[in-house]
Amino acid sequence: MVRVNTIITTDGEVDDMNSLIHLCLYLNEINLLGVVYTSSQFHFNGDGIHTLGEITPNYRTSGLAGLERPRTKFGPDPEGKSLKSFRPFPMGWIEKIWDGAYKKAYPYLSQNAEGYPTPEELLSITKVGNIEFEGDVRFDTEGSNLIKKYILDKNKEILYLQSWGGVNTIVRALLSIYEEYGNKDNWTTVQANVVSKIRVLGVNKGVGQDNSWLDNHIPELYPGIQTLWPENLYGTYSGMTPLQPDVSDMFSAEWMTKYIHNGKAELMDEYHLMGDGRRIDGEAEVYQFGVNATLDFGFPNVAAKHFNQYDFIGEGDSNTYIPLLSFGLLGNQNPKYPGLLGCMHVNNEESEVPYNPQTGRYEAYNPFIRGYQEDWAARARWCYQSYSEANHSPIVRINNNLIDAKPLEHVQLTADVQDPDGDDVKTVWEIYPHYNRYSGKAIGLKVWRPEEVNTVFTVPEDAKSGDYFVLILKATDVNKTPMISYGTVIIRVY
Repeated sequence: MVRVNTIITTDGEVDDMNSLIHLCLYLNEINLLGVVYTSSQFHFNGDGIHTLGEITPNYRTSGLAGLERPRTKFGPDPEGKSLKSFRPFPMGWIEKIWDGAYKKAYPYLSQNAEGYPTPEELLSITKVGNIEFEGDVRFDTEGSNLIKKYILDKNKEILYLQSWGGVNTIVRALLSIYEEYGNKDNWTTVQANVVSKIRVLGVNKGVGQDNSWLDNHIPELYPGIQTLWPENLYGTYSGMTPLQPDVSDMFSAEWMTKYIHNGKAELMDEYHLMGDGRRIDGEAEVYQFGVNATLDFGFPNVAAKHFNQYDFIGEGDSNTYIPLLSFGLLGNQNPKYPGLLGCMHVNNEESEVPYNPQTGRYEAYNPFIRGYQEDWAARARWCYQSYSEANHSPIVRINNNLIDAKPLEHVQLTADVQDPDGDDVKTVWEIYPHYNRYSGKAIGLKVWRPEEVNTVFTVPEDAKSGDYFVLILKATDVNKTPMISYGTVIIRVY
């Protein structure tokens, strides 16, 4: 398992809260260096003195006009320049999770897996960033300084910066580095180190939840800097009802109340659901989903959607942390290989529409999402069950995960699969065509006897030098809350 280094910045919307609560179950799978409050076009707390237009003339917020129903104005609200705050998020909600529900779950979580940070460690790395206005980069903050510190430290490993709100606190850290080193002789070295080290998630084609990335010329100050965006999205408001038939039930009230919000763990009961009766301090009425159970963004020709009580609300910001989880996939090590949300787009890249074997059509399809949901259900029990009571994922060890081979070569695939709880394990080797780079015409690629752990793959005769094949061993334990692990083999053609 590869645990990557990462820092989160968040604007505190309800989907951010859900993303953080969900992430609590996976804090042993990443190296979390910081959680930072930031602003966005949707939420800023103001400074009691200035207006948005004075600080950020090129703002994105739809302002009060965006809260009207029916809505008649779209895009940035011309009157938004006069706002002194907008949908201010409650400060301290992160610390409340660490020192409350997570603290109660921690003794059980730490029994079930090594690597969970203590509540005290999490409190120590939670900082306030640039929260006053959308796109506000006027000054350094504790949050931007924490980001700056880890960008500049001597650790050469990749640092993933997650933007769950505006990107402005990250931008402030990058501007501060430039202001300190831009006129010094070693600037080109510092610049190159920054570009090679950081990856920013949550900024798509230069645009985040504010305009600060492009407004402050970050691509010009740091040529080659990389932003990442996943092939598949998870839990966005507009995608709350998944298109895949194999997972649509796993976002319903029935599933959520059976496995997640079931009264057995305070940490999971903190998770917000449609119509659960809870209000968010400072939030507008149209977005009080816990009260009205209605999704209505006021867009023309898009009807409001009404949900059942306890249906899934959303986790739109989980799209930045889920790709960092390994599960035995390689996406958190190389964006051209799949992770839990597929491959990662780098900067302006776009992917081809994949083939969905469930429907026989070319359409968005994520073969890993059901396993992720099942894993969530199993880990939710880690909040209140001892190791002997809970389930744990199979352990998959691939003996050689990078193999060079020529056309028609029979490649031996060998692995070892064990279950820590002694459960039976079902295995299958899977090949998804859109994750390969293959210039030939063979269809229906598969390994010989795919249910066997040790087997053979024959490289197609028409494969060319530079092609590669991604073979994924899927291991699922037989349990009432099954868990999945993967092993990945890359076969490179020469």
